[in-house]
Amino acid sequence: MKKVILILLGFIPLPIGFLMNSWLMENQDSILPFLYIGILFLAFWALLGFITCKSEKTPYHSALFIHTPAIIAFLLLSYQDRVLEQIWPNMIGIATQNFYLPLINLSSIIIGGGLYVEMWLASGIAFLLMYGSYYLGCYLNMILSKQ
Repeated sequence: MKKVILILLGFIPLPIGFLMNSWLMENQDSILPFLYIGILFLAFWALLGFITCKSEKTPYHSALFIHTPAIIAFLLLSYQDRVLEQIWPNMIGIATQNFYLPLINLSSIIIGGGLYVEMWLASGIAFLLMYGSYYLGCYLNMILSKQ
C-alpha cells in the first residue's frame, strides 16, 4: 500500500503543470514567476522526501517509487522529442510536457538559458533536480532522527 501511495504522490507535478499551463493560456498578457515556482516546488519536493523517505526499506526505494511517474514522463517525452521529432497531439503528449513545467525555467537557466533549449534535456535536468531535492529531504530526515 505504501508503494502505491508513493507512486500516486509522484504524480503531484502533473496537476501543477496543468494549472500553470491553463493559467498561461487564459492570461497571455502576464507572466508567472517561473523561477520562484521552481524553487518552491523543489522545497516542497524536499519536504515530501523528508516526510516519506521512511515509507520503504531504504531511501533509495522510496525515491525509486515516488519518481516512477517522472521516469515514465521523461522516457515518453524523450521518445517524442528525439525519435519522432514532434510532440504527440493528444493527452499523453500534453501531459509529458506539463509534468516538468514547474521546473523547466530553472533547468533552462542551469543549461545556459539560450534562445533554444531542447525539451528532453531540460526535462532531464528537471528530473535530476527533483531526485536531488527528494534525496536532500531524506538526508535531513536521517540526520535529524539520529539526534
